[in-house]
Amino acid sequence: MNANIDLRRLHHFVLLADELNFSRAAERAHLSQTAFSRSIQSLEDGLGLRLFDRSTRTVHLTPGGAQLLGHARGLLAKSIDLGHEVAHITQVTGGDLVFGATLVMVDSVLCEVVPLLRQQCPGLRLDIKVGQAHALREMLEQERIEMFIGYANELAQEPAFELTPLPAQFGSVYCRSGHPLASPDARPSPAQLLEYPWAAVIASEAMAARMRTWLGVPADTRLPVSITCDSLGLLREVVLSSDTLLATWPSWLRPDLESGKVVDLGPLLRPAMPHDLLKLDCAIVRLAGRTASPAAEHLIRLVRATVERGKPT
Repeated sequence: MNANIDLRRLHHFVLLADELNFSRAAERAHLSQTAFSRSIQSLEDGLGLRLFDRSTRTVHLTPGGAQLLGHARGLLAKSIDLGHEVAHITQVTGGDLVFGATLVMVDSVLCEVVPLLRQQCPGLRLDIKVGQAHALREMLEQERIEMFIGYANELAQEPAFELTPLPAQFGSVYCRSGHPLASPDARPSPAQLLEYPWAAVIASEAMAARMRTWLGVPADTRLPVSITCDSLGLLREVVLSSDTLLATWPSWLRPDLESGKVVDLGPLLRPAMPHDLLKLDCAIVRLAGRTASPAAEHLIRLVRATVERGKPT
């Protein structure tokens, strides 16, 4: 018996089982009767099983053929479903896309891209894992996600990953209105930042090194980072209710900045904080040498359009 079953011949078997007439079944298969008969014979030879009893006037399923018929119909139905699923995936109209994102990308890019993706691909099922870069890296290595979008500076030199750079996001240091460093007559120096506790979503060594250099303190100085947290809401409450300083990107604080509840200390410092001091180098990160799915490629195009040209296309 040949275990490799030809689906085309299996389809011919089902047609003949329906019609019990070679001429009518061959017509439905768009074949000559001779070619159709050869197909049935080849299937029987390959299976090592007689499927039909034939006479000059009648065709009947054998007991083995009758037993096989239900399985054949199910297999053909599944092959049709598979064909539809492949069409959905290749046309980015369906299927699944599992990817990760850091909070800076959720807040600044994905809140615009994901609704657009839903409009363009309503049948696509999205599973978005939100977290810090180190956690998303682990998920990517375990192939639990296809890629992630976000802060990725520490992966830039690692050959296991392929990075598509995105424009950097720039941060600053913020405090509540009424904070001692934000009073109207205050002209705080950068060194005064060290007198207060700091909060941040992440506290990467690269940014800490730049901050130490700017502050003019030794490389082994411990910065006063007292809380790191993935919850933007919790960080906001901490800053609004205490003298804690918040190092972050500005977009998610925009309503509080516009209302005056939160103050950007960067330009108030003397000297002012350099624009790129708290730069977040962002990228689309995938495992090196892997082909992206059509859905992932479509998402990547939307993300790049959003961050590079200011609006999706």
